[in-house]
Amino acid sequence: MKKILCIGVAAVLALGIVSLSGCGKKETPVETEAPTTTTEATTTTETTTEKVTYKTLYSSKLDTLIDEKGGVNCGRLVDMDADGTPEMIVFYGSAPSITAEIFTVKDEKAVSIYDKTFTGLRFFVSDASYEAWINESISPTALVLFDSKDEWEQEVIYAVTVSGGAASTEEVKADAEGELDFPDFESCKCTINGETVSGSDYEVERDRLSTGADIINPTASDLDSLREALK
Repeated sequence: MKKILCIGVAAVLALGIVSLSGCGKKETPVETEAPTTTTEATTTTETTTEKVTYKTLYSSKLDTLIDEKGGVNCGRLVDMDADGTPEMIVFYGSAPSITAEIFTVKDEKAVSIYDKTFTGLRFFVSDASYEAWINESISPTALVLFDSKDEWEQEVIYAVTVSGGAASTEEVKADAEGELDFPDFESCKCTINGETVSGSDYEVERDRLSTGADIINPTASDLDSLREALK
């Protein structure tokens, strides 16, 4: 009987040890991947707008002219109509086919209001010297161009003025009968805007246009002063 009891007690103890051994076993944790978060870089584009002024408009127009005409000789900024915004006068080409062009600002655009191709020849002055005049000392300011076909027999002057965004031209002309040995307007047929005037009246108007005028060589290659004025 004792033997059976001992066997039973041993069996119970054996089961307890097995049970305790199972409870002490650690479970291996299951590794899981954390969700990946992707952050896209945000690019901010700043838009810079250049302020539109007569200088930016004229600078752009000048670049366009250089491309179109193959070059521009020289130019000036002149407030021809005294409205506070200057016009841009440019010269391009070569004698005897020089072109003067005047630009003004309208509706935030640089627009051409005058262009004239002229010889640059003046009465009794050889073709070795070409001049255009800009006279700001008279009112209105005038751009004066010379367009004689023969400097020994003729003088043709165009005096260009600007008003209200439009250009107008006065023609001052003297024709001699054959070549003269010296300037004598009394012996010429003189006209102003097609109307006959005396030689003395012709000289009075010519002197008015010339007195106080700045002299420009329209064939000279000099854009530096205009570029500087447009900065």
